[in-house]
Amino acid sequence: MEKNYQKLLYTVMKNFEGMSKIDSFDLIHKMEILLYYANSPLNIDEVKNIMSSEVQTEEIDPFYFNILPNGNFCEFIGSNGVLHIYKEVNRFLPDWSIFNTYHYKSKYLPLELKKLTRRNLLQSFEGKPYQEKIKVFLKMNKVTKKDTITNKMLLLNI
Repeated sequence: MEKNYQKLLYTVMKNFEGMSKIDSFDLIHKMEILLYYANSPLNIDEVKNIMSSEVQTEEIDPFYFNILPNGNFCEFIGSNGVLHIYKEVNRFLPDWSIFNTYHYKSKYLPLELKKLTRRNLLQSFEGKPYQEKIKVFLKMNKVTKKDTITNKMLLLNI
C-alpha cells in the first residue's frame, strides 16, 4: 500500500517540476480548497464544474489564510455572503494603515485571491447579482473604508 502512495505522490510531484516552492504551495492551497468542495470519490467533471461555478456556501475559503506569490501571508479579517477579505501581513513595513494591503476572494471565484481594488471588485462582480450594490458602495466610499467605531470594513456590510 505504501508503495502505491509513493508512486502516486511521484506522479503528482512531476507536475510541479520547474515551479518555485511558493508557486507550488499556492497551487496546493488551491487544490485543498477545491477538495473541500468536492464530493468523495472525486469525479473530474465535478471538479471542472466546481472550478467554473460559484460557491453556494458562505464559507468561501475554509482555511482563513493565504500565501501570496511574494511569500507574505494574508490573514482573514472578515466576510459576508459573497466576499472574504484578507489583510497582507507585511514583515518589513510598520503596521500603519498607509502600508496595509488587502485582498479578497468572492463566491464567484473561490480559488482566486485578488488585490482589493475598485477595478478588480467591479470586474469580479460584472454581470452578477451584487453588481449594483458594489457600484453604489464604490460611488460613496473608498474600497477599504472602515467603520470608525468597530474598525470593520464597510464593504462587508453589503
